[in-house]
Amino acid sequence: MTVVVREGRIEQIGRRIAVPRGALRVDGAGKFLIPGLWDMHSHNQASGVESLDLFVANGVVGTRDMGSDLDFILPLRDRIHRNELLGPEIVAAGPILDDAPPEWPFRRRVTNAEDAREAVRDLKNRGVDFIKVHNNTPREAFFAIADESLKLGLPFAGHIPLKVTIEEGISSGMKSIEHLSESRIFRECPGKGAYSAARCQPIFESIAAKGVWQTPTGAFYQLIPDVFSGKPFPNEEYATDRALELNRANIRAANLDERTLAILRSQNATRLTAVHDLLSSGARFLAGCDAWVPGFCLHDELQWLTEAGLSPLQAIQTATINAARFLEREKDQGTVETGKRADLVLLEGDPLVDIHNTRRVAAVVVRGRLLSRTEIDRMVAARRRRARP
Repeated sequence: MTVVVREGRIEQIGRRIAVPRGALRVDGAGKFLIPGLWDMHSHNQASGVESLDLFVANGVVGTRDMGSDLDFILPLRDRIHRNELLGPEIVAAGPILDDAPPEWPFRRRVTNAEDAREAVRDLKNRGVDFIKVHNNTPREAFFAIADESLKLGLPFAGHIPLKVTIEEGISSGMKSIEHLSESRIFRECPGKGAYSAARCQPIFESIAAKGVWQTPTGAFYQLIPDVFSGKPFPNEEYATDRALELNRANIRAANLDERTLAILRSQNATRLTAVHDLLSSGARFLAGCDAWVPGFCLHDELQWLTEAGLSPLQAIQTATINAARFLEREKDQGTVETGKRADLVLLEGDPLVDIHNTRRVAAVVVRGRLLSRTEIDRMVAARRRRARP
């Protein structure tokens, strides 16, 4: 196929196309073209502005920021939108609405329904794209957030708070649940004993029926026991100083003992099975990797999703067409079609044969701008810690 891009849009696709005179030509012979990828669970403030190009270098053209300070994330989102900065498009929640301990970052404290409604109205006026809730969102505040968000036409997403049951969270109107709500979705199924697909089936079917998207961040959880035991995390050489310090602070604050780490490892094995069973029940998935090294970690998540039972095609869809459907942008993004925005990734190998081939990026097109492999190599090399002044 030949794909013609003009002014940021896909103008033509076909086997017999007259390429416009003067067009910049990219030889894709023997290569594979997929839509640009979305990381649907990121924290841009944690990784820092200097990491933006690592997203696009890895084919990530958009991110859903799940918690950052307003004065950081909204100007950053708008600068990228105006093409003042090269980076992924950002869909932003702003601060997380909960009542977590004071030292937890990226929060706006809400303690009751009145606080919650005021916060939702204020964030709507400031221009956020959705609302984020977390484990420590008070029960009364959670249901007020659900109601006020619906009134204002704002999606809300996040963790099902600890004082809210899984069934209540699923029925609340949440658009997506992150991390399988800290594994509660499969740990708190009715009845007792080890994980059972039969016991969880009513919960899983309810998730599918109500259309609540799941962002498992499975690769993130897979790494926690190792990282919290002192091992480096993947691609650490590209992490910013801020990201490394946040990681060290999380390890100190968590203070996990070996028994707890063993429990986490066991839950990780169950998480793979639970995602497979959720998929079989008709649940829909998004790809996100939380706060590891931008760009690289999304490919780790795609690999993890295939280990959980998704086909390579289904895994790629979690970061392409599924993200577009979730964001209600299917007419404009998510597939390689005439008229859609030119967000594209050219790969050296077929990702439907081997999901690892999504890492073999030959070129990226971000909102119509071409990044060659040479330019990508230069961007990535500049982010290696030993290359920094």
